[in-house]
Amino acid sequence: MLSPEETTFLTETGPGTPMGDLFRRYWQPFLLSEELPENDGAPVRVRFMGEDLIAFRDTDGKIGLIDERCPHRGASLYFGINQEHGLMCIYHGWKFDTEGNCVDMPSDLPGSKFLDKVHVMSYPVIESARTLWTYMGPKDKQPPPPSYLMNTLPDDQVMAMRTPIYCNYLQSIEGNLDSTHIGTLHMNYADEIPVEDGTDKPGYPSQRMSTFIRAKYKYARVDVQDTDYGYRLIAVRPTPNGNQHVRVNNLAIPIMTWIAGQRGLGSIFTHLPIDDHNCERIGWQVKLDGPWSAADRQAYRSRSMMMDPANPSLRLKRIDNDYMVDRKAQKEVNPPGIWPGAEQDYCVTETMGQVMDRTKEHLYGGDAAIIRLRQMLGKTARNLQEGIDPPGLDGSIAYHKIRSEEIIIGPNDDPWLVGADAGETSRPGERLR
Repeated sequence: MLSPEETTFLTETGPGTPMGDLFRRYWQPFLLSEELPENDGAPVRVRFMGEDLIAFRDTDGKIGLIDERCPHRGASLYFGINQEHGLMCIYHGWKFDTEGNCVDMPSDLPGSKFLDKVHVMSYPVIESARTLWTYMGPKDKQPPPPSYLMNTLPDDQVMAMRTPIYCNYLQSIEGNLDSTHIGTLHMNYADEIPVEDGTDKPGYPSQRMSTFIRAKYKYARVDVQDTDYGYRLIAVRPTPNGNQHVRVNNLAIPIMTWIAGQRGLGSIFTHLPIDDHNCERIGWQVKLDGPWSAADRQAYRSRSMMMDPANPSLRLKRIDNDYMVDRKAQKEVNPPGIWPGAEQDYCVTETMGQVMDRTKEHLYGGDAAIIRLRQMLGKTARNLQEGIDPPGLDGSIAYHKIRSEEIIIGPNDDPWLVGADAGETSRPGERLR
């Protein structure tokens, strides 16, 4: 349970807010590369942590991220003409380059140098992992470029997806880190049929066996281990043969998560505030042994997002159409009655309200990751207010080695050894300094 004041502290991310200041100290993704496919192509609106911005790719392919409003009279630069190394406002022709410099002012008198005094706010942009990233914090504090696993691989070994979510970012990331809902929310009735396919032994179970275990043992022993980058979360379930089924998820401060998959190749997500009532989830999947096929990319897209044909900016299934819940399927096939699996997550997080009332919740042991997330975000933001830099900004953390994992280990094996390769040294109970 949180007080209204604590909820406000954690959920507001606009300019000058404690959480907004924290998020702005890190490189954050904001668009997929494919959304700006052409040099001199159409600009794209970007709303990000309460700021209205415009992204564009100039004649040379350089990407700009600038204030949406022209500094002359405030007209929207979304309608600007992108050509000849700049974005030109259609009102008086003032043109701005990717760094926000005014490079042309045809409405001014010949010989005037007034344009040298004009600048539109801009943020630096880099392109990595099929994604555009920006840094919005103090210029003298800019950290090294992002170095997560997907940033270290060729683009053809990375898949990226951006999905709108109609609630505050904190609800989205809390749902992502909740390991105990899987056996209920994501269960099919078929998963309750006992199977023995020989994979209930130390090593990777079949997907079928893994799903069966999570459905049979809906409970899990949940624990959190603080790390230099954030924390590791383990959820341990028994298996029919007396082994341990272990899921390891990870959080990197402030909002990057690694969600368990077999062979250390789960999904990596971030949960970006659009404003205080909406966010978007950008996710990546990687393939270490070669490029993804076109069929793989299409399957990933169809699993991850269904957009409304009548309004492609909106998800097809949302609260105003009850997520198209199928009550018959709910009784016979699929308890939620909602497909695909990601939409099940969106349903439960969005129906809490755009900013949920956390004074009415009742957290239990299975919510250890949610409790620790709130503690860690709050502590890190307050430290920043006191002049203490948040973790990972000096390039010393091996982010590319962080791994989620889903695996069966022996009954006496240590689950904390699973997937530990990024310098994790702290033990459960240790707290962020």
